[in-house]
Amino acid sequence: MNSDKMTTEASSSLNALLPQPKTVLHLFAGGYIALMAWEIWARTITAWILGNPLEPPGLVISLVQFWTGYTLSLPTATFAHYVVGIAGYPIFYFIVSRSLKRWGLILDLFVWIIFTAFVAYSYVKGGFTVEMGLFWLVVSIVSATRMLNPSSFLADCLSWGTFTWFNALGIFAPLAGLPFLLMEWGGGLSFMSYVGHALFGFIAAYVFETMEGTV
Repeated sequence: MNSDKMTTEASSSLNALLPQPKTVLHLFAGGYIALMAWEIWARTITAWILGNPLEPPGLVISLVQFWTGYTLSLPTATFAHYVVGIAGYPIFYFIVSRSLKRWGLILDLFVWIIFTAFVAYSYVKGGFTVEMGLFWLVVSIVSATRMLNPSSFLADCLSWGTFTWFNALGIFAPLAGLPFLLMEWGGGLSFMSYVGHALFGFIAAYVFETMEGTV
C-alpha cells in the first residue's frame, strides 16, 4: 500500500513538471514578449548610453568556440539566442517555480551572496572600484525590496530576472573564457545587462503566470 502511494506521488510530481500544450504556449508567449523588450533595451537603449549594444550572440559564439574550437556564424548564434530566450529560460522557469518552494527568495540569496563575495574578494585583491560598489548597492537594494513588496508574485518575477543575469554573466560568461560578470571590462556592460535581464525575466514570468491564471 505504501509502495502504491509512493508510486502515485512520484507520478503526480512528474506530471506537475510536464506542462500541458497550452502551458507550453503560454511559456513561449511570455518568453517572446520578454525577448522583444530585451532586444529594445539591448540594441537601442544600451547603445545610446554606452555607445555599443549588448550582444548575447557574441557570448554564444565565445562559448562554443572556447569548448569546441568551432566558430559559429552570427545568424546561427543569434538563432540560438532566440531559442534560449523564447523557450529555454521559460521552460527552466517552469521547472524551478513548480519544483522548489520559496524559489524566489533562494535565488535572491544565491545571487546576492556570490556577488557580495566577489566584491569582497575584489576589495581584498585591490580590484575594487566605486562603480563596482554602486553596482553591488543597486543589486542589494533590488533584492531587499522583497522584504517590503506586498506581492510575493511580483517579487518572484523580479528574482527570476536577476537570476537570468547571473546565469548569463556569472556562469556562462566564465565558461566561455570571459571575465566573471564581465566586471573586468569596467562594469558598464554588466550593469546594463543586469537591468535588461531583470526586465526580461520579470516580463517573461509575469506574462506566463497571468496567461495561466495563477495570479
